[in-house]
Amino acid sequence: MKRLSVVMVVVFVLSALLTACGGGAAASEPVGVVQAAMQSVVDKKFDQLASMTCAAQKDKVAQTFNPAGALGAAGVDATKILDAMTISLQNPEYTKVSEEGDKAVVQMKGKMSIKFDKEKLKVVMKDVLKAQGQDVSDEQLTAGLDMIAGQMEQGQDLDQKVDVIKENGKWVFCPTK
Repeated sequence: MKRLSVVMVVVFVLSALLTACGGGAAASEPVGVVQAAMQSVVDKKFDQLASMTCAAQKDKVAQTFNPAGALGAAGVDATKILDAMTISLQNPEYTKVSEEGDKAVVQMKGKMSIKFDKEKLKVVMKDVLKAQGQDVSDEQLTAGLDMIAGQMEQGQDLDQKVDVIKENGKWVFCPTK
């Protein structure tokens, strides 16, 4: 079962990348930028997030939300993993909590879930494990993926405040953590 830990690490790293987000692209309103960023996550267009981020955090956000970089170290083709996933956001609510000058706070609520095409994911993970010299049976791999998928498909409640600022005339998110 130790060999399944690679599978779990890959899926958990990717899910952490996806659920840690808050931000956006519709730059005319603070709420719009948060909505647009969340839509970028749902659409798996992580490369768009950096353009919605304040200059001070742009590199950090680009690096954090780069599935290829995060998963490449484990020998995983991030494109294939993302292709095996469907990200959804249920009942999203975005509320401007405050706005003073060039700073605002947006409350974001909803539930994010990730559904996996387990057969596609199994093929990718078998290739990764084989490249690492590990041999895992179909039964072990299926059991591990079923457990992880069950947790991710239930979803994670989102309830967080997102800091946004106006920079160069447009609203961008600016995470402080």
